[in-house]
Amino acid sequence: MAFPPERVVIIGGGVTAARTAHTLRDLDEPCAITVLSEEALPPYDRPPLSKEALLTEPAPPPTTLLSLDEAAARGIDLRLGHRVVGLDAAARLLKVDRVEEPVPYDKLVIATGARARSLPVLEGLPRVHHLRTAEDAARIRSALESHERLVLVGGGFIGLEVAAAARIRGVEVTVVEVAPRPLAGVLGEEVAMHLQQWHSDRGVRFHCGVSITGAIDRGTHVELSLDDGTVLEAGCVVLGVGVHRELDWIAGTGIETHLGVVCDHNGRTNIPEVFAAGDIACVHDGGACRGGSHWTAAVESGQRVAYGLLGLEQEQEIDEAYFWSYQGDLRLMSVGHRTPSSVMHLVSGDLASGKFVVEWREGDAVAGAVAVNSARDFLHSRMALRGSKGALAR
Repeated sequence: MAFPPERVVIIGGGVTAARTAHTLRDLDEPCAITVLSEEALPPYDRPPLSKEALLTEPAPPPTTLLSLDEAAARGIDLRLGHRVVGLDAAARLLKVDRVEEPVPYDKLVIATGARARSLPVLEGLPRVHHLRTAEDAARIRSALESHERLVLVGGGFIGLEVAAAARIRGVEVTVVEVAPRPLAGVLGEEVAMHLQQWHSDRGVRFHCGVSITGAIDRGTHVELSLDDGTVLEAGCVVLGVGVHRELDWIAGTGIETHLGVVCDHNGRTNIPEVFAAGDIACVHDGGACRGGSHWTAAVESGQRVAYGLLGLEQEQEIDEAYFWSYQGDLRLMSVGHRTPSSVMHLVSGDLASGKFVVEWREGDAVAGAVAVNSARDFLHSRMALRGSKGALAR
C-alpha cells in the first residue's frame, strides 16, 4: 500500500520561505510542499528595496525568488494572500484569515520574518512610511521623485541606504538618530564616525542623541518636534527603528517564544515537527539567544531547516554573520562580530580615504572585520576569521 507524501507547510513569503522550499526540492524530497504567503506578490528579494528600487530608471519590478510558474513546475503549492492567524499544534492544522477550511500539515516551518517597528508618536500620519515591502518602496520612490524633503527616523543600515539614494536624486535629507552616532554599536565608534562623515560630506544632515516628542500633519508636510527643541519639516518621513516579531497568533499553542520562536541551530522548536527559520527564529544555544536579521543569515537558515526537517546532516558550516550594505558608491561589508573585549586593527587603507579594512581581534584571533570599498582585502580578513573559528572549534 502506497502512503501519501508528507505534507510540509511553510508559512512566509520571503527569502527564507523560498530557500526552504527550493532546498527541499533540490534534495529530491517527494513531500507535498505548500507555501502560505500573506503578500499578494510571489516571494521576492528585499535588499534592492532600499537601493535599486529607489534609483533605477524605469522603476524595476521586484526580483522574484519563487514565481508562480516556477512553483508549479517544481510541484510547490504557492498560495498568495494567505495570512495565517492561528495554529492547532495537536491537530496539526493552520487557520488562515478569510479561508474557511484549515490547512493541514505533517511538518511545519514558520518563516514569517519580522515587521517594521512603529513609534506611537508617528502612527496614523499619511506621510510616514516604513520600508519593508515593494509597495513601501514604491511610495517612497514617488516622494523622492517629487523631491519632497525627507526625514529618516533611525540611522541604521536601511536608513542610511535610503539617505544615499535620496541624495543621489538631489533630495534634502535629515537623519534623526536616538544614539549619539549611527551604527556605533555595530561598527565601533571610529568606523561609525567615518560613515557619518561620509554622508555629511554628501549633504545629509544629522540630529543625533535626540528623540521625536511630537508630530503634526500640516497637510503639505509633517512637522516633527525633537526633545532638544528642534522642529523639522518633512514632505516624507521614513521610519527605520528596528523590527518586531509577530507572535500573538502563536500564543496558547505551546510553542516556546522569546524574542522570536525559540529553536535550536537546525530550527527545531519544542513542539514535534514544528520548525522556525529566518528572522522569526531565535536560536537558543548554550544559554545565549541569537537571532538573524540579514539576508545571508535568512538564506542559510532556510537551507539548514530543510536539511533538519528531512533528518539530513549538512557539511560542517561556520557561522560568519556576513552582511553588506550599499550606500550610494560606498560598499560596506562586515563579517563576524565586534565584541566588548576585541581591539580594532586597521589592516588595509585608511579611514580618511574611504577605502579600508579593519579587523576586530581578541589576541591573535579575528573576531570580526569591516570593510569599505575594499572587497579584495576584505576576503583576506574573512578567510582569517574562518581560520580563527576553525582553530577554536578544534
